[in-house]
Amino acid sequence: MSRPAGRGVAGLRGSSEILLIGRVIPCPGDAPVAAGAVLFRDGRVAAVGEPDAVREEAHPGAEVVVLPPDAVVLPGFVDGHCHLLWLAEQAAQLDLRGVRSPAELARRVAERAARLPAGAWIEGFGWDQSRFDPPAWPDRWLLDRAAPRNPVLLRRVCGHVAVANSAALAAAGVGRDTPDPEGGRCDRDPATGEPTGLLRERAIDVVAAARPEPGPEERLAALEEAIARAHAVGVTAVHTHDVFRPGDLPRVLALYRAARRRGRPIRAVVDVSVEALEDARTAGPTGRGDEWLRIGSIKFFADGSLGGRTAALSEPYADGGPDERGMLHYPPGELARRVREAQAAGFQVAIHAIGDRAVDEALAALAAARAAGAGQGPPVRLRHRVLHAQVLRPEHPRRMAELGVVAEIQPRFLVSDLAFVEARLGPQRSRLAYAWRALVDAGVAVSAGSDAPVEPMAPLEGIQAAVTRDDLRGHPPGGWHPEQRLTVGQAVAAYTAGSAFGAGAEGWLGTLCPGAAADAVVLAADPWRVPPAEIAAIPVLYTFVGGQPVHAAG
Repeated sequence: MSRPAGRGVAGLRGSSEILLIGRVIPCPGDAPVAAGAVLFRDGRVAAVGEPDAVREEAHPGAEVVVLPPDAVVLPGFVDGHCHLLWLAEQAAQLDLRGVRSPAELARRVAERAARLPAGAWIEGFGWDQSRFDPPAWPDRWLLDRAAPRNPVLLRRVCGHVAVANSAALAAAGVGRDTPDPEGGRCDRDPATGEPTGLLRERAIDVVAAARPEPGPEERLAALEEAIARAHAVGVTAVHTHDVFRPGDLPRVLALYRAARRRGRPIRAVVDVSVEALEDARTAGPTGRGDEWLRIGSIKFFADGSLGGRTAALSEPYADGGPDERGMLHYPPGELARRVREAQAAGFQVAIHAIGDRAVDEALAALAAARAAGAGQGPPVRLRHRVLHAQVLRPEHPRRMAELGVVAEIQPRFLVSDLAFVEARLGPQRSRLAYAWRALVDAGVAVSAGSDAPVEPMAPLEGIQAAVTRDDLRGHPPGGWHPEQRLTVGQAVAAYTAGSAFGAGAEGWLGTLCPGAAADAVVLAADPWRVPPAEIAAIPVLYTFVGGQPVHAAG
C-alpha cells in the first residue's frame, strides 16, 4: 500500500499507525452512530469503535492523539465537483469578488497594469454585475482606459461570461467580422457591430487561447498551494474538471502525480471535456487508475449560468426581454448523440445543466443513452451525473430518480445568488430552484461540491447553506424557500458518502468503516450539536489523507 509523502504537521509526527481518541462518526447521516476512537494503519482504517477495544488493535509505537472534548472526526470531505487547477491558476489573478462598481473594477485593473510591462496579460476573476450599484455590464472601452498597453481578460464569478479589452480581442483575432463560435457569443454594439468585449460561453475560450501558457514548474507550485488550501478546509478527495482541450490530459495527470511526490497528496477523479474525448480513450475508461488518481467523467455543457443570463430556461427570464431564455450549447439531437458515444466508450458522463430547459436536454440525452445501452451485455455501472440541476420543474426529480442519475449540487451557489435569483426567475419558478430536498425526497442520489473557484471550496459553508438556505448571515430570516432545506445529516452525507458514490468510490471514500481509506477531518465542534448558523465557522483542527496528517490548525 503506497503512502503519501509527508511534509510534517505541527503537533503530529506522522507514522504508519495513528490512533485518534474522541468522538468519531464513521458514516454521516441523520441520527449518526458515534464511536470513541479510530485507528489508521498503512493508509487504511484498521479499526473503529470504543477506545479500549480500538487500543487493543493498535501496535506498540502507534501515535496516539487524544482530541479535545468537543471535537469530532468525520470522513474527509469529497468535493463532488470543482476545478482544482483553475483554482490554482486563480491565485495569480485579480480577485474581483468584492468589486461593487465598474469604476472600482477599472481601478483594480489600472493598479495591476501600473506594475506590469507593456504586453503582459492581466487576468481576473469574480466580478458580478448584479452587485454593482447600479447593476451594469463592463465593456472593452472601460478596460481600454484602465490598461491601454496590456491585454485584459476578466471572468465573471460564474466563469460563463467574461469581459476583454481591445488588446485581448486583437490578440485573439476577434473583430467586427469574426463569427461567433458554436456554443458561444460575442456581444456587439447594435449600431456598429463592433464587439463590446463581453464574451459568453465558448467565446471566452477563443480569447483565452491567445494567452501565454505558464511553465510546468509554475503550474506545479500553484497546484500544490491549491491542494494545501483544500486540506485546510478538510477536503481529502476531489472530482475535478481540469481537462478542457485536446492534449491537456497527460499534463494534468502528471501534475497530480508530481504534487503527491512532493508531499501534497489528494485523491483526484479527473473529468475530461468532450472536446478531449479521444485523449480520454487512451487513458480511460471511467475508473481506470489507482487509489490516488483515476479517470472520471466526460464533461458536457448543456447551458451556461443564471447570473450570466446564459442558463437555458423554458420560459423567458423574469427580469429580461420576452425572447431572453438563455443559451443551449448544442443543436437538437447533438448532445444525445455525443453522450451515447461517450457511454459506448465506457465513460460516465457529467452534464452541466442549470436552467430547466437544459435539464430537459440532459435527461433526454441520458434516457437515450440508457436505451441505446440496453441489451448490450452485462451492464456497466456508469453513474451519469447532472451537474448543478439548479432550476427544476416538478417532474424533474422523479425523472432523475428513474434514470438513476446522480444530482451534483452546489449549496454555496445560493449564498451568492440570493441577490438576484427571485427577480431573475419570478416567484413560481423559484419554488423549485436549488430544490435539494425535492431531489432527496424523490430518491435521487445527491453529491455535493463547491465548483471552486466559482465558490469557496469550504464544505462547511456549503453544509450550512444547505441547512439554512440563507446568505450565511441569517438573511432572509428562516431561509429562502425553507421547505427545500436539508438536515445536517443529509448535508454532511452529501459532502462525504454522496460525493464518493458519484465518483464510484463508495465504501472506499466518504466513510471511516474498517478497510476504507484513512482520509479524515477533525472538526473543533460537531455540526449536529451546534446551531446551524454556526456550522461554517467551525475550525478544522486536522486533516488526514492516507492516514497521514496533512493539515493542522495554527
